[in-house]
Amino acid sequence: MTVAVGTSEPTEDFLDSEPAMAPEAPAPARPDFPLRDLTRRAAHLGLLTACLLTATTVTGWRLTNVAAAVAIAVALHILLPRARFTGWAMAALCTLSLEAWLCSPVPAPPSAAWLLAGLSYAALMALAHGAGRAWRHVAARRRAPRKAVILSTGEHGVRLARTLLQHPEHGIEPIGLVGASASAHGPADDLPVLATYSSCAQMLRRSAVSVVILAGQPPISRAVLQEIRATGCQIMLAPGPDDLVQDFVAPGRQLQSFPLVDMVPPAQRRPYWMAKRFCDVTLALLALLALAPVLGICLLGVRLEGGPGVLFRQRRVGMGGRCFDMLKIRTLKPASARDSATQWTVSQSRLSGPIGGFLRKTSLDELPQLWNVVTGDMSIVGPRPERPYFVQQFSKTVERYDRRHRVPVGITGWAQVHGLRGDTSIEERARLDNHYIDTWSFGLDVKIALKTIGCVLRLGGA
Repeated sequence: MTVAVGTSEPTEDFLDSEPAMAPEAPAPARPDFPLRDLTRRAAHLGLLTACLLTATTVTGWRLTNVAAAVAIAVALHILLPRARFTGWAMAALCTLSLEAWLCSPVPAPPSAAWLLAGLSYAALMALAHGAGRAWRHVAARRRAPRKAVILSTGEHGVRLARTLLQHPEHGIEPIGLVGASASAHGPADDLPVLATYSSCAQMLRRSAVSVVILAGQPPISRAVLQEIRATGCQIMLAPGPDDLVQDFVAPGRQLQSFPLVDMVPPAQRRPYWMAKRFCDVTLALLALLALAPVLGICLLGVRLEGGPGVLFRQRRVGMGGRCFDMLKIRTLKPASARDSATQWTVSQSRLSGPIGGFLRKTSLDELPQLWNVVTGDMSIVGPRPERPYFVQQFSKTVERYDRRHRVPVGITGWAQVHGLRGDTSIEERARLDNHYIDTWSFGLDVKIALKTIGCVLRLGGA
């Protein structure tokens, strides 16, 4: 049997027995929940609210106006989490002016009251940010410096290491370098070459290093970089003076005129990831209750059309390569275990009947997977799970296909809302799924869910 790598969304047939599967990949270590990020965001929202309440109270705003201003400012903070202070001040003035105009009994030109409130709010936020930066600077000098290694033995890496040693106030203490070959005496003062690029991850697991800095462009593959990130270290890039990246990426901070860019954290360590699982379970349970009559009608129709066995379980590959039993409403005539596990395309003659065709077209046959979401095998939004046989095949032939399993698989995904279901490209599906994982946010999940609802209402499936 040949597999067309350029197609997608395989047949999903009834299984009487489980086929032979590829060995499951070992389960990755569960990442820590981003409690630190959530705490930081909660503190920032509290500061924002306190400054806004103070500014509006001093200038004599009414309670309804104050509540509206706080709500708008908090929403602005959530929508623009990366805005710098200048943008915050301008946005605050615009927000307060809009709020004053909307809440006034008769729309009138801007008055001195809201302008004074906006200026007071901007001044209070500036004082609070200045005090916060001063406190962090003092705290960094008092606490023990974090151990770091620098991935480079070139001139740029050596200069960075010497700068860190001469300025301990930054809270980062380099203990060694990583280069093409390990040696007891490195090119920097008293800093040995601790490991090679390929053995860096193993060295980090045995040491107390918490910061890894890539100086310039060390000859390191993306796979090795992912292994280093899996150790839990904070990874930063220090571009060289002539690196083009400085013209395209704004540095996160400056360290004695060395620009530093933080590596994008994995999805599980980003803010609001904890809320994803909570929303999954809550929405799945509510959907099961609300759609129980629809699910019952679907099951009854399949029972009348095709006989007993209205539900089936099929082995699929989930997060980290772990296999699980995915639930679906039967819409195809039963097939042998081998055909179900290895057959890619499906003909119209395999449909159980008009009801089965309608359920597949509207994606109503996916409703039982809400239970997979409740049990934790799936998420509402994520890359669609595939059968082990095809995962093994595509992982060998499609670039970064196996990287799709970094997050929980989902009922719908970024590839599906772009029309990549049925006889479509696997390469494009893998590319879109990895893009979803690399750029994940809570808002992106909401966008995909809304697009999926639109697809289902148009009878296009998702």
